[in-house]
Order: sequence, then structure tokens, then C-alpha cells
Amino acid sequence: MGSADSIIELVLSHPRVAIAIGAIWAFVSLCLIARLWVLHRRDRVVVKLVWSFVLCIPLFGWIFFAAFYRLPEALGWTGQTEHGRDASYIGGGQV
Repeated sequence: MGSADSIIELVLSHPRVAIAIGAIWAFVSLCLIARLWVLHRRDRVVVKLVWSFVLCIPLFGWIFFAAFYRLPEALGWTGQTEHGRDASYIGGGQV
């Protein structure tokens, strides 16, 4: 990459591409922020505000969020399953 001037010149020379990239960035960031606020209702507001700010940083904020923020479904997992491939075999079927 070049200096900041060359990046500004590139954006000014291709405004449609810049608008499309900005729209995609805003859509992904807003979806992740909405998911954060809906799924993590019990977390403190300050924590969610900080992560909302981090998610506004294109790419790096998304990567940091995926790497360091815990999933709500991972917190309640006990290691036991009732159905599926990992369920323990009880037996009782006819042979």
C-alpha cells in the first residue's frame, strides 16, 4: 500500500466502489452490534458499548470480537448431549 494520499486518491477516483465497500462494512458492523446487544442481554452496558465501538473498526474489530468475546451458547454447555452422534448409548433396543 501507499501513503494516505494515494488511498484518498483511489477512493476519489472510484466513488461507487468506495460507497459499496462502505455499505458492506456498515451492514456487517451493524449486524454484529445488533447480535451483541440481543444475545448478550445480561452483560454490562459498558462492556457492550466498548465492543460496539470495536466492531465499528473494519475487519480488525470483527476479528478481535470473534477471537476474544465469548459465545453465549458456550457458557451453558455441560458436555452432555441427549441426541445426536455424541450422545451416550443407553441400549434397550431389540436385537
